[in-house]
Amino acid sequence: MNLFTTGFWTLENSDIQYHGDLYLNKDEGGIIVYIRIPNKGAPMSYFELPLEIPFINGTTINGAKIALVDCSRVSTVSRYGLEEVYGYQVKYMLEGITFEQEEDIVFSKMKISLPGIIRWGNVSNFVMPDATQNDVLIKLNSLSPIEIYECEKYTLSYFVSYNYTFFNLMKEEINIEQIPYLIVESKSLHSFGWFIDIVIKMKRLIEIAMGIPLQFNKMIAESPNIKWDFDDRNNHERPIEIIHALAQSSNKNSKTDSVKFLFNLNELTNNANFAQWQINSSILEPIIELYIDDLYNLELSASRHFLNMIQALETYHSRFVCNGTLADYKKRVEKVIAKRPDNCKQDDRKFLLGGSHKGISLRSRIADLLLADFRFRFYTLDLKYKDYPKVIADTRNYYTHYNQKQEEKALKGDELVDAYYTLRNILEYYILKELGFEESFIHERTRERIRPLRTSIEIKEHTRRKMNMKKEESHSSLTKL
Repeated sequence: MNLFTTGFWTLENSDIQYHGDLYLNKDEGGIIVYIRIPNKGAPMSYFELPLEIPFINGTTINGAKIALVDCSRVSTVSRYGLEEVYGYQVKYMLEGITFEQEEDIVFSKMKISLPGIIRWGNVSNFVMPDATQNDVLIKLNSLSPIEIYECEKYTLSYFVSYNYTFFNLMKEEINIEQIPYLIVESKSLHSFGWFIDIVIKMKRLIEIAMGIPLQFNKMIAESPNIKWDFDDRNNHERPIEIIHALAQSSNKNSKTDSVKFLFNLNELTNNANFAQWQINSSILEPIIELYIDDLYNLELSASRHFLNMIQALETYHSRFVCNGTLADYKKRVEKVIAKRPDNCKQDDRKFLLGGSHKGISLRSRIADLLLADFRFRFYTLDLKYKDYPKVIADTRNYYTHYNQKQEEKALKGDELVDAYYTLRNILEYYILKELGFEESFIHERTRERIRPLRTSIEIKEHTRRKMNMKKEESHSSLTKL
């Protein structure tokens, strides 16, 4: 953290002014203000200042205005005979403005950049020229915002801006940069938190689509109450760039060029039903959090990744497929197998009810999701289809309870990792379903996503068989000798 400025600070709409220092680390998203109160007597109370402060107005020693929003106490130091120092972590910092009351900190529009999602957005401000234009290296095609979702309360859009240094071409290096943004516009005024909640939900969806963690970067807010002071007396809204404490590390170097996304922006806007996702987003939240947890914590053990995915699937089934009793689930089973041939129904019933005695077992939930109402067949490694749910359930039970008697039944090593990817493939199938994609798209994309694993396993199996054949040939030759 580096000292950004020193100045005088007032808490909310108080008349008391305190001296203090503001420290800032833009790269790591750190903003801390230390309020200093001279004190030659006994130490002041820990509660001399509030633990949570909605906003702090500041004036630097140079006269510049600063507003610090959403401040939480992180330290308290008493320097006996000198001063009391109260440290606050700040979530948002706005330069050139102060507020009279908390209700004034509201906005109508928010732009937040997400580095690393250009390929997902699949649009660019720059295009290659026609083959006939030999004297043109690159063409500018300025984009308009692409609407993702609209409702009575707000509009969510995707936009790509660009920066360039064409005004000074007498340089050895000329850089062109594109910056992808998510934009939320509302007809009414709302707080930071309201906008951030909307953007976080969209960010999570893009993270699932791309398979990488993302972080917020540049943030710009607009409000009809914040205007430029021009002499022409016209009302010109003044965009405010916000320095924030949300993590800001960039993913520009993430290797996604060869990755097949679960879906891209064009597929989301043209083939999905995003309004359906919005309705179910709160119910899906714990499932999405478990999926995202895997992306952000790659250092976790294979067993932890496996358990996360199992929990996500179990939660999905209980919330979207059958959230009732075992009796309710049995009714669902009969409905699922109703159109099956009579000679198959008993085996289907046994498959779907396996392990369910007093309640719906994990084995039954995995079997139900795997069966997918007989509309899709998932890849189950070299495990027999009917055995897959039991092996998965036994493996979960072993890593959860570490019962030595179950160790032989549990998957380990590469088999455990491969099983994790098949479970993730099943979850992605149902995520696409909740997004309202057409069944043909869901089936094709699910197959595409598991194909690399399937190919890898087939190559390993082919190599293993080839090595065994060579060993047998070698052994046969030695026997003849």
